[in-house]
Amino acid sequence: MRNKTKKMALVVILIISFTTVLKSQCIKGNCYNGNGTFLYSNGDKYKGRWKLGQMQGMGKYEYATGDRYDGQFHFNKKDGTGTYVWKDKSSYVGQWKNDLREGYGIYKWTNSSTYAGFWKEGKIIDTTIGETPQLQIKIFKQ
Repeated sequence: MRNKTKKMALVVILIISFTTVLKSQCIKGNCYNGNGTFLYSNGDKYKGRWKLGQMQGMGKYEYATGDRYDGQFHFNKKDGTGTYVWKDKSSYVGQWKNDLREGYGIYKWTNSSTYAGFWKEGKIIDTTIGETPQLQIKIFKQ
C-alpha cells in the first residue's frame, strides 16, 4: 500500500510539472536567437531580443503584477538603460546593472516627488538636499 501511495504522489508531481512547463512558451517569433515573445507560466510576458534562449538586448517585460520594464537586458537581467513603471505608477528611468538600479537615474513617486541622482546596488547613494555629492561632480566633469 505504501509503495502505491508513493507512485501516485510521483505521478501527481509529474503531471503538475508537465502542465507548468506547457504553460511557459514562445508565442511569437524566435525566442532562441532573434526577436520573439515569450509567455511565462506565472503570467509574465517578455517581448524583445533573444540570444541563446536568454533575454539579450532591447525588450519589454510585463509582470503579471502590473509592473513593466522597457529597456536593455543582458543574460536575462535588466542591464543598461531602461524604464521601470510600477503598478502604482511610480517609475524609474535610468541605468541598470545585474537587475538593480546602478548609476544615474530618476525615480518619480506617485505624489510627483522626484529623486534625480546616483544609485548603487539598487539604493540611493546620497539623499542630501541642495548639495551635489562628490561622485556626481566627478562624473559631470568627465
